[in-house]
Amino acid sequence: MRLVAIMLLFVSAGMARAVDDAAQAPAPIASAPIDLTDNRVEVHMTAAGVPVKLLLDTGASTSLLFESDALNKAELTFTEERHISFPAFAKGATGARISALTFSAVPDFTTTSDTVLYLKADEGIVADIGTKFSGILGRDFLRNYVVEIVPSDRVMNIYAGGTDLSAHYRLSHDLVMEEDTPYLMHRFRLPWEEWPSTKKLLLDTGYPGGVVLWHDRHFDRVATPDERESLRAEGKGIVFFGLIRFSKLLYRNLAVFVGPSRAGQLEDRDGLIGASMFLPFRYVIDLSGGKLLMEARNRSRGIGYSISNEVIYTPGNEEFIIKDLRPRPSSTPKSTFTKDATEIVPEQ
Repeated sequence: MRLVAIMLLFVSAGMARAVDDAAQAPAPIASAPIDLTDNRVEVHMTAAGVPVKLLLDTGASTSLLFESDALNKAELTFTEERHISFPAFAKGATGARISALTFSAVPDFTTTSDTVLYLKADEGIVADIGTKFSGILGRDFLRNYVVEIVPSDRVMNIYAGGTDLSAHYRLSHDLVMEEDTPYLMHRFRLPWEEWPSTKKLLLDTGYPGGVVLWHDRHFDRVATPDERESLRAEGKGIVFFGLIRFSKLLYRNLAVFVGPSRAGQLEDRDGLIGASMFLPFRYVIDLSGGKLLMEARNRSRGIGYSISNEVIYTPGNEEFIIKDLRPRPSSTPKSTFTKDATEIVPEQ
């Protein structure tokens, strides 16, 4: 009887903890349907009553809408023109500010913004991504909300700003916010480095690839002197497939684009980390709290996560050469030694 009582006590305690955990799990204020387009998150919302497909882009400082017939017929009020840069595409554009634009995800969620820019169809960035997206959902939206991306459910959960979801995720990465821009600081070793070093990478979910290194200190180590001159002249880069460790995460066969430093790039920034790095996970972007939370959709069982490289993405659609940077087998003959009585002799 005593054993049964103890077992019942443990079962009831476990049920109580489960109920308590469920009670503590915060509920989103809205959920928006998403699709994955070229690894990136496409959020389905309405803007001024017009259905739109928005690229979730932590690399964009402000949200954008691209010119369309439907939006031209909507009642939009424009104010001043503003310029915006796109780190993942190495381009910029100028758009007209929209006053009091309403975004809706579901009937019971509406938010109003005075920061969204409207880009005309002749802008270069529209030609690059306007065929796939109606616009961009940028950091002006993400500063006000905490968003959770659940690829398996094809949904983006929207939480009130300040909501803490860290208790429900195994991996938590601090975001370094500099002038409203999110960076990840990771210490890992690249093939040309003798020891691990800390890399400062822009968190840019608008870039469909994995890792971009835009810095001469990396480019000059990967390229030969002749390659440096020709690649710079032709605007090309180098791609290698690496074994990259980010904190507790291991990625295998990851396509890494390496290019020289370029105008407009910060001197202390090594590059950026893109959307394909998050494919194996559900994750939370909390800019106001300075957190990136990740939970594996499938366990790697210690062998790491392999990202498909059927398509190689480069930040500005640059051409590239592929280099094999895997360790070379030593050309020095190796001898195996065994201990025979008191002597150590080569194995025959």
